[in-house]
Amino acid sequence: MLELVQTVRKLEFFQQPLNFVKRTRHGKHIVLFYEELEYARIILFEFLKSGLAQNERCVYISEEDTESVIREMSDAGISTEEFMKKGLFFVYKVPNLVEYSNNSQATLQELSEVALRPWTKENQPERLVLQCIFKTNTEEQIRSNLEWERDYRFKNLKPIRGTVICTYPVSNIVPTISDSESDYSKWMSELLELYDGVIFARKFWRGVAFALN
Repeated sequence: MLELVQTVRKLEFFQQPLNFVKRTRHGKHIVLFYEELEYARIILFEFLKSGLAQNERCVYISEEDTESVIREMSDAGISTEEFMKKGLFFVYKVPNLVEYSNNSQATLQELSEVALRPWTKENQPERLVLQCIFKTNTEEQIRSNLEWERDYRFKNLKPIRGTVICTYPVSNIVPTISDSESDYSKWMSELLELYDGVIFARKFWRGVAFALN
């Protein structure tokens, strides 16, 4: 009987990603590691759709073309035009930050200006997506990313009232995080120390999510 209770508790700890993003409490910061971009987008769009259905202010920031993002969200069933007219939905484009890998200060400043420009205490977003705004292909980029995570995202965005999801592509999640000696595994572990929850979105629509605190 005890083993059954422990099994149930473990199952309750882990959640399906789409359910997890619907139920996440305000003020939490979630990191999403994904293997397939399409799956990640479905999770992110469900996160935004759930917020917009409750008339929450939602912001999507990425290096993608804004018109393409809006079109894909519309195809996913989000009434983007309606919510944009109501002042509830915003899409912003930042430069491809891999170009700034040798100048982290310029990166942080530019992202800060793009991300925080439209916000006041009254109109802070309830839901914010930062979609692959930082590349982590080299050791230098990983160092710059961790600097950004600690000195900008954690310090400047954590005080806002909204829920934040920040995404990172990882080609093969399980072997990567299992190899404790690799730079990528150490990077992922350090990120988990800075977030309130994590989503692992693997290939073939396999995924798991859970709170970290």
